[in-house]
Amino acid sequence: MTSAMVSARMISDLIVKGETPWEPVFSPQRFTPSASARTLMQETAQAAKGLTRRIFTPPQADIEALPCGHGGVVECGGEKLGVYKDGQGETFVVSIRCPHLGCQLEWNPDERSWDCPCHGSRFDYRGNLIDNPAQEDLEHE
Repeated sequence: MTSAMVSARMISDLIVKGETPWEPVFSPQRFTPSASARTLMQETAQAAKGLTRRIFTPPQADIEALPCGHGGVVECGGEKLGVYKDGQGETFVVSIRCPHLGCQLEWNPDERSWDCPCHGSRFDYRGNLIDNPAQEDLEHE
């Protein structure tokens, strides 16, 4: 809604005055590759780190060693899985692959959720989508 309001003001200014004070802020020419190169490289490295973590990071524990009320990445049958064990010992197993772009999810003990370090998707301990950009729940095992 904010962009719509700014757009309306800009179009009105351009029609009436022939110029607008908002042009430098919303101009496509404001992007300068040399000034943005460092940020682009940092974000690319973060994405690569998240995508390769599934392959190179060892699991944190096995299911039996996981205490009640905790979650983590475990290895089961040669595959890394996300497991949460509730207070009664019931386990909830989900895929740790984010359905958005495939980054490895991390367990967030404070929120009891699976969080994607690449783009911010969040899922509850059962694998249900909490927050975007992912559009679907995690696969349940």
